[in-house]
Amino acid sequence: MNTGIVNQSLAAVRREPSESSEMINQLLFGEMFTILESYKSWLRIISINDTYEGWLDSKLTDIIPDELTAKHKSPSIPNALFSAKKNGSKYPIKLCPGSSIYGYENSHFIAGSSTYECVNNPFSESKENLNEEIVRITKQFINSPYLWGGRSPYGIDCSGLTQVVFKIIGLSIPRDAGQQVMFGETVDFINMVQPGDLAFFDNDEEIITHVGIIIDNGKIIHSSGYVKIESLDHQGIFNIESQKYSHKLRVIKRIL
Repeated sequence: MNTGIVNQSLAAVRREPSESSEMINQLLFGEMFTILESYKSWLRIISINDTYEGWLDSKLTDIIPDELTAKHKSPSIPNALFSAKKNGSKYPIKLCPGSSIYGYENSHFIAGSSTYECVNNPFSESKENLNEEIVRITKQFINSPYLWGGRSPYGIDCSGLTQVVFKIIGLSIPRDAGQQVMFGETVDFINMVQPGDLAFFDNDEEIITHVGIIIDNGKIIHSSGYVKIESLDHQGIFNIESQKYSHKLRVIKRIL
Protein backbone atom coordinates (compact mmCIF):
# COMPACT_ATOMS: atom_id res chain seq x y z
CA MET A 1 0.00 0.00 0.00
CA ASN A 2 1.21 3.51 -0.84
CA THR A 3 2.15 6.05 1.79
CA GLY A 4 0.95 9.62 1.36
CA ILE A 5 1.59 12.96 3.02
CA VAL A 6 -0.47 16.14 3.42
CA ASN A 7 1.08 19.01 1.43
CA GLN A 8 -1.33 21.79 2.46
CA SER A 9 -1.76 23.60 5.79
CA LEU A 10 -4.77 21.46 6.67
CA ALA A 11 -6.62 18.58 5.07
CA ALA A 12 -10.15 17.62 6.07
CA VAL A 13 -10.71 13.93 6.73
CA ARG A 14 -14.34 13.21 5.82
CA ARG A 15 -16.74 10.42 6.66
CA GLU A 16 -17.59 9.84 2.99
CA PRO A 17 -15.79 10.73 -0.30
CA SER A 18 -17.59 14.03 -0.80
CA GLU A 19 -16.86 17.68 0.02
CA SER A 20 -20.32 17.91 1.60
CA SER A 21 -19.65 14.97 3.91
CA GLU A 22 -19.02 15.52 7.63
CA MET A 23 -15.44 16.36 8.61
CA ILE A 24 -14.45 13.85 11.27
CA ASN A 25 -10.78 14.81 11.59
CA GLN A 26 -8.05 17.00 10.16
CA LEU A 27 -4.51 16.17 9.17
CA LEU A 28 -1.88 18.88 9.46
CA PHE A 29 0.87 19.61 6.96
CA GLY A 30 3.40 16.79 6.77
CA GLU A 31 1.27 14.19 8.55
CA MET A 32 1.42 10.85 6.83
CA PHE A 33 -1.12 8.18 6.03
CA THR A 34 -1.54 4.81 4.38
CA ILE A 35 -3.86 4.66 1.36
CA LEU A 36 -6.46 1.90 1.73
CA GLU A 37 -8.41 2.55 -1.47
CA SER A 38 -9.27 5.29 -3.95
CA TYR A 39 -12.53 6.55 -5.42
CA LYS A 40 -12.42 9.21 -8.14
CA SER A 41 -10.29 12.02 -6.64
CA TRP A 42 -10.68 10.69 -3.08
CA LEU A 43 -8.45 8.48 -0.95
CA ARG A 44 -9.62 6.34 1.93
CA ILE A 45 -6.76 6.56 4.37
CA ILE A 46 -5.61 5.54 7.80
CA SER A 47 -3.49 8.09 9.64
CA ILE A 48 -0.08 6.76 10.62
CA ASN A 49 -0.04 9.01 13.69
CA ASP A 50 -3.22 7.72 15.35
CA THR A 51 -4.79 5.09 13.02
CA TYR A 52 -7.84 7.31 12.38
CA GLU A 53 -9.64 6.41 9.15
CA GLY A 54 -11.55 8.53 6.66
CA TRP A 55 -11.55 10.08 3.19
CA LEU A 56 -9.07 12.70 1.96
CA ASP A 57 -9.18 14.81 -1.19
CA SER A 58 -6.12 13.67 -3.14
CA LYS A 59 -5.47 17.26 -4.31
CA LEU A 60 -4.29 18.04 -0.77
CA THR A 61 -1.74 15.23 -0.72
CA ASP A 62 1.42 13.85 -2.25
CA ILE A 63 2.71 10.29 -2.56
CA ILE A 64 6.05 9.65 -0.89
CA PRO A 65 8.43 8.02 -3.39
CA ASP A 66 10.05 4.81 -2.16
CA GLU A 67 13.51 6.37 -2.36
CA LEU A 68 12.47 9.14 0.07
CA THR A 69 10.74 6.95 2.64
CA ALA A 70 13.79 6.82 4.91
CA LYS A 71 13.90 10.64 5.04
CA HIS A 72 10.38 10.78 6.47
CA LYS A 73 10.99 8.75 9.62
CA SER A 74 11.68 11.37 12.31
CA PRO A 75 9.83 14.66 11.83
CA SER A 76 10.49 17.89 13.65
CA ILE A 77 7.30 19.31 15.17
CA PRO A 78 7.00 23.13 15.03
CA ASN A 79 5.56 24.77 18.14
CA ALA A 80 4.54 28.06 16.47
CA LEU A 81 2.64 29.39 13.48
CA PHE A 82 5.03 29.92 10.57
CA SER A 83 5.22 30.26 6.80
CA ALA A 84 7.33 28.40 4.25
CA LYS A 85 7.87 28.62 0.51
CA LYS A 86 7.86 25.55 -1.67
CA ASN A 87 10.72 25.50 -4.17
CA GLY A 88 9.57 27.20 -7.35
CA SER A 89 6.63 28.99 -5.72
CA LYS A 90 6.43 32.76 -5.19
CA TYR A 91 3.87 32.50 -2.43
CA PRO A 92 4.36 30.99 1.03
CA ILE A 93 2.07 28.51 2.72
CA LYS A 94 0.98 29.23 6.29
CA LEU A 95 1.61 26.27 8.57
CA CYS A 96 0.30 25.42 12.02
CA PRO A 97 1.95 24.31 15.24
CA GLY A 98 1.90 20.54 15.33
CA SER A 99 2.73 20.17 11.64
CA SER A 100 5.42 17.65 10.67
CA ILE A 101 8.53 18.74 8.78
CA TYR A 102 11.37 16.46 7.75
CA GLY A 103 15.13 16.90 7.52
CA TYR A 104 14.95 20.40 8.98
CA GLU A 105 18.28 22.21 8.64
CA ASN A 106 19.19 25.86 8.04
CA SER A 107 15.52 26.82 7.59
CA HIS A 108 14.97 24.16 4.90
CA PHE A 109 12.96 20.95 5.07
CA ILE A 110 11.27 18.39 2.86
CA ALA A 111 7.76 16.98 2.68
CA GLY A 112 7.05 14.30 0.12
CA SER A 113 9.07 15.02 -3.01
CA SER A 114 9.22 18.79 -2.44
CA THR A 115 11.67 21.08 -0.65
CA TYR A 116 10.59 24.10 1.40
CA GLU A 117 12.28 27.14 2.90
CA CYS A 118 10.94 28.73 6.08
CA VAL A 119 10.03 32.41 5.89
CA ASN A 120 10.12 32.70 9.68
CA ASN A 121 11.20 30.50 12.57
CA PRO A 122 8.90 27.50 13.14
CA PHE A 123 10.23 27.04 16.66
CA SER A 124 9.52 29.52 19.44
CA GLU A 125 11.54 29.48 22.64
CA SER A 126 10.35 26.62 24.82
CA LYS A 127 10.48 26.01 28.55
CA GLU A 128 12.68 23.24 29.94
CA ASN A 129 9.98 21.96 32.29
CA LEU A 130 7.52 19.87 30.24
CA ASN A 131 4.55 20.74 32.46
CA GLU A 132 5.21 24.45 31.97
CA GLU A 133 5.79 23.92 28.25
CA ILE A 134 2.40 22.22 27.87
CA VAL A 135 0.72 25.23 29.48
CA ARG A 136 2.67 27.66 27.27
CA ILE A 137 1.75 25.80 24.08
CA THR A 138 -1.89 25.34 25.06
CA LYS A 139 -2.30 29.06 25.73
CA GLN A 140 -1.36 29.74 22.08
CA PHE A 141 -4.74 28.26 21.14
CA ILE A 142 -6.82 30.53 23.40
CA ASN A 143 -9.75 32.08 21.49
CA SER A 144 -9.46 29.55 18.65
CA PRO A 145 -13.03 28.69 17.60
CA TYR A 146 -14.45 25.26 18.31
CA LEU A 147 -14.60 23.11 15.19
CA TRP A 148 -15.74 19.49 15.19
CA GLY A 149 -12.81 17.44 13.90
CA GLY A 150 -10.47 20.46 13.93
CA ARG A 151 -6.83 20.36 15.01
CA SER A 152 -5.52 23.87 14.32
CA PRO A 153 -5.65 27.42 15.75
CA TYR A 154 -8.21 28.20 13.03
CA GLY A 155 -10.67 25.71 14.52
CA ILE A 156 -10.18 22.90 17.00
CA ASP A 157 -12.23 20.49 19.09
CA CYS A 158 -11.52 19.42 22.66
CA SER A 159 -9.57 16.23 21.94
CA GLY A 160 -7.87 17.78 18.91
CA LEU A 161 -6.43 20.39 21.27
CA THR A 162 -5.04 17.83 23.69
CA GLN A 163 -3.70 15.60 20.92
CA VAL A 164 -1.87 18.40 19.08
CA VAL A 165 -0.40 19.91 22.25
CA PHE A 166 1.01 16.55 23.32
CA LYS A 167 2.29 15.89 19.80
CA ILE A 168 4.26 19.15 19.94
CA ILE A 169 6.08 18.04 23.10
CA GLY A 170 6.81 14.65 21.55
CA LEU A 171 4.06 12.43 22.98
CA SER A 172 1.52 10.59 20.84
CA ILE A 173 -2.00 10.12 22.21
CA PRO A 174 -5.16 8.94 20.40
CA ARG A 175 -7.57 11.24 18.59
CA ASP A 176 -10.79 11.05 20.63
CA ALA A 177 -11.44 11.83 24.30
CA GLY A 178 -12.92 8.36 24.84
CA GLN A 179 -9.62 6.87 23.66
CA GLN A 180 -7.35 9.35 25.44
CA VAL A 181 -8.91 8.54 28.83
CA MET A 182 -7.41 5.04 28.59
CA PHE A 183 -3.88 6.47 28.86
CA GLY A 184 -1.90 7.71 31.85
CA GLU A 185 -2.24 7.31 35.60
CA THR A 186 -5.32 8.37 37.54
CA VAL A 187 -4.96 11.38 39.84
CA ASP A 188 -7.12 10.52 42.83
CA PHE A 189 -7.66 13.98 44.31
CA ILE A 190 -8.09 17.30 42.56
CA ASN A 191 -5.73 19.02 45.00
CA MET A 192 -2.97 16.72 43.66
CA VAL A 193 -3.17 17.92 40.04
CA GLN A 194 -0.21 19.24 38.10
CA PRO A 195 -0.08 21.49 35.02
CA GLY A 196 -0.51 19.29 31.95
CA ASP A 197 -2.84 16.75 33.57
CA LEU A 198 -5.89 15.88 31.47
CA ALA A 199 -9.38 16.22 32.93
CA PHE A 200 -12.14 14.09 31.37
CA PHE A 201 -15.87 14.70 31.57
CA ASP A 202 -18.86 12.45 30.94
CA ASN A 203 -22.57 12.72 30.21
CA ASP A 204 -25.57 11.22 32.00
CA GLU A 205 -24.87 7.87 30.29
CA GLU A 206 -21.33 7.95 31.75
CA ILE A 207 -19.78 8.25 28.27
CA ILE A 208 -16.64 10.40 28.06
CA THR A 209 -17.58 13.39 25.92
CA HIS A 210 -15.03 16.10 26.74
CA VAL A 211 -11.41 16.68 27.76
CA GLY A 212 -9.29 19.65 28.76
CA ILE A 213 -5.78 20.48 29.95
CA ILE A 214 -5.29 21.57 33.55
CA ILE A 215 -2.97 24.58 33.80
CA ASP A 216 -2.89 24.90 37.58
CA ASN A 217 -4.94 24.01 40.62
CA GLY A 218 -8.42 25.29 39.84
CA LYS A 219 -7.99 26.28 36.18
CA ILE A 220 -8.42 24.39 32.91
CA ILE A 221 -8.03 25.21 29.20
CA HIS A 222 -10.54 23.50 26.95
CA SER A 223 -12.36 23.94 23.65
CA SER A 224 -16.08 24.52 24.13
CA GLY A 225 -17.47 27.19 21.83
CA TYR A 226 -13.89 28.42 21.67
CA VAL A 227 -10.67 27.68 23.52
CA LYS A 228 -10.78 29.35 26.93
CA ILE A 229 -9.65 29.20 30.53
CA GLU A 230 -12.32 28.31 33.09
CA SER A 231 -12.55 27.23 36.70
CA LEU A 232 -12.33 23.55 37.63
CA ASP A 233 -13.22 21.83 40.88
CA HIS A 234 -14.18 18.33 42.01
CA GLN A 235 -17.61 18.68 40.38
CA GLY A 236 -16.45 19.89 36.98
CA ILE A 237 -16.04 23.05 34.90
CA PHE A 238 -17.81 26.10 36.31
CA ASN A 239 -18.91 28.75 33.83
CA ILE A 240 -18.80 32.20 35.44
CA GLU A 241 -21.21 33.79 32.94
CA SER A 242 -24.01 31.27 33.45
CA GLN A 243 -23.09 30.53 37.07
CA LYS A 244 -23.52 26.84 36.27
CA TYR A 245 -21.40 23.76 35.76
CA SER A 246 -21.03 23.11 32.04
CA HIS A 247 -19.17 19.78 32.23
CA LYS A 248 -19.27 17.02 34.87
CA LEU A 249 -15.84 15.77 35.96
CA ARG A 250 -15.26 12.03 35.58
CA VAL A 251 -11.53 11.48 36.05
CA ILE A 252 -8.13 13.19 35.88
CA LYS A 253 -5.23 11.46 34.15
CA ARG A 254 -1.50 12.20 34.21
CA ILE A 255 0.30 11.47 30.93
CA LEU A 256 3.69 12.96 31.79
